[in-house]
Amino acid sequence: MKTNSHEVALAVDVDGVLLDLMISYCELFNERYDTNYTKNDVISWEFFLDWNISEEKAFQIFYELYENSKDIPVIDKAVKVYLEDIYKNKIFKPDIVSARKNEYKKPLVDALKLNGIIQGIHYEKLILVDNKPYNKKINFSYDIYIDDNPYLALSIKDYPEKVLLLYNQPWNRSIEDSAIKNVIRVYSWKDVYHYILNFI
Repeated sequence: MKTNSHEVALAVDVDGVLLDLMISYCELFNERYDTNYTKNDVISWEFFLDWNISEEKAFQIFYELYENSKDIPVIDKAVKVYLEDIYKNKIFKPDIVSARKNEYKKPLVDALKLNGIIQGIHYEKLILVDNKPYNKKINFSYDIYIDDNPYLALSIKDYPEKVLLLYNQPWNRSIEDSAIKNVIRVYSWKDVYHYILNFI
């Protein structure tokens, strides 16, 4: 969050932005329910409604994965290089902001460290928020959000001073980002990096 007028505060999401959670989710779901879903079948934020499973059972799988976050693949092996370079630039203050319960904080920190993403080198703070409302992060004082959440995209249009770099995923492709001036779709961490470097 901003500490002075010269800093640009960044909120970096975890799942779908740093860690490719839905790959692991589909693997576990298929094993449990004898299905053959892939990440490309996750076409909405509340995908479990289409998969005929209750929200409670769907989140139980999320919680199991959160407990074993070290097994979740990183979304881009170069992300630690880009984040470190952003962090070194004194203009930017990146925080990692994730919708996870506090009890899963240590497994998340361990998973980030395993992928070379370390507090004080790649990010300032790790902040955990409630899962609902889905757009909760919009109430935080960040200038740029790097997130895959379609609800955040729909909300941020009412905050023209903020920017969302919408990390392209199957579940946010229904968002017409070209119609929202402060939503920019990105397809890789290279895209994220180049946008942030040109932000000033």
